[in-house]
Amino acid sequence: MSGSKSATRSSSRSPENGAQRSRYWRFLAPSLASGAVFAVLFYLWGRELFPRTAGRWGGTFPFVGAVALTLAVALFLSEWFGFAGREVRKVRLAARDFLFLCSLALLLFFAAKAVIDLMSEVPALGRGVPTRVYAYLIPLPAFAMVVRVLINSETSILFTVAASVLSAAAASGSWPVLLFLLLSGTAGAARARRVPDRYRMLMVGVQTAPVCVLAAVALEVSFNGGGGVMWAGIFGAVNGFLSGPIALAVMPVAESAFGYASDIRLMELSGAGHPLLSRLMLETPGTYHHSVVVGTLAEAGALAIGANPVLCRVAALYHDIGKLGKAQYFSENQSGASNVHDAMSPGLSRAVILSHVKEGVRIAGEYRLGDRITEIISQHHGTSLLYCFLDKAKPMIQDRKASEEMFRYPGPKPKTREAAIIMLSDAAEAAVRSLERPTPQEVDETVTGIVNRVYLDGQLNECDLTLRDLHAVGRAISQVLAAVAHGRVDYPDAGKGAAG
Repeated sequence: MSGSKSATRSSSRSPENGAQRSRYWRFLAPSLASGAVFAVLFYLWGRELFPRTAGRWGGTFPFVGAVALTLAVALFLSEWFGFAGREVRKVRLAARDFLFLCSLALLLFFAAKAVIDLMSEVPALGRGVPTRVYAYLIPLPAFAMVVRVLINSETSILFTVAASVLSAAAASGSWPVLLFLLLSGTAGAARARRVPDRYRMLMVGVQTAPVCVLAAVALEVSFNGGGGVMWAGIFGAVNGFLSGPIALAVMPVAESAFGYASDIRLMELSGAGHPLLSRLMLETPGTYHHSVVVGTLAEAGALAIGANPVLCRVAALYHDIGKLGKAQYFSENQSGASNVHDAMSPGLSRAVILSHVKEGVRIAGEYRLGDRITEIISQHHGTSLLYCFLDKAKPMIQDRKASEEMFRYPGPKPKTREAAIIMLSDAAEAAVRSLERPTPQEVDETVTGIVNRVYLDGQLNECDLTLRDLHAVGRAISQVLAAVAHGRVDYPDAGKGAAG
């Protein structure tokens, strides 16, 4: 008995252990690749960073030292970000994220070394400025802002710590530099919470500058006296003010190379002139109108709980793009005509309806909408049931020619609060639209029923919505729908004709 229990326990643990090992090696491989680039570039400065070791190894140090440091950097990055990805709740790093963070950290390392070397060669500064204060120009705040905008706050703090260690090594490992980088990077990340446009990103840099000045001056006085205080303050201010423009220059490259979508990119995607939205308006006008309403509902729900309203509104505009090409199979585009599904078998109707999720993911990749929108498209129905076709297929299920599970969407379930909000908004809008003349009370009851059904079906088990959040989102959706679906005043017959 005990043997069977232990066997069961070990077998139940083995997939998890295998997944952890797989994740570890998936992180280690990019870190080794990044470390190889590090080794090639480190060859240029090996003797300067570690003169004692250079003397010990003689002419072979650039090779031996670069290989050793490559392994050290690779282990540091893989352990640091790998541990965070496993243990920190909101840090779920894919291989792409890991490679992006490693690339930024290494880029910052060599940027730090280049700043110190190049600034010391400027004739106007070379004599009157202590070399150590050039380290206050290392642009860590800009990189921390980029990570906060493209990934999340937890990851940006972890990146700040890792990048500070590597960049301080480039500045001969002094304590003032390490502390300044930690302070300035944290300040930049903390102020980059919501950046919907370029002006806001520039303002984040302006707000970060005073922190950089105070940190640079305080650390210079504490560790080195008053000799370079003025230059430390000036360089700290320059670092802060330039962090916004540097972040704006880095973000488009990161978005193009790694498939991210910042709020600035999302605002660009929300314009009616985008070719995909133009297609949606022309080919599926009913779906487009439905998507606009869902976006309004989702934005209100996001504001009610502090989620990202820009992501909710823009992702809702694109969540049904998979209906392009098959518009007539969806009721909102049928314009009073007979329902084509009346003449189709439940199995065929099921296949057509389910396919719009997979097709939407494909189109999102074709138009490069970014991972955040693509993930919401794939998750906005979760594994929910197609109730209307399930009722139609009950005779087949009773004869065991079909099963209830066949009429579920393939998933995955919503992983984020924004995806869950769009799922609720989508279902609530469709349900309220089916009511003939809804009153506010009927709207509220319908939305409450949708929220309860989604919750009890387990569709929200994998996202971070609390019961309080769920109640707030439902209330916000009800309020907007009650305003949108309010009854109209009946006009007299004489007023219903064509305007003369």
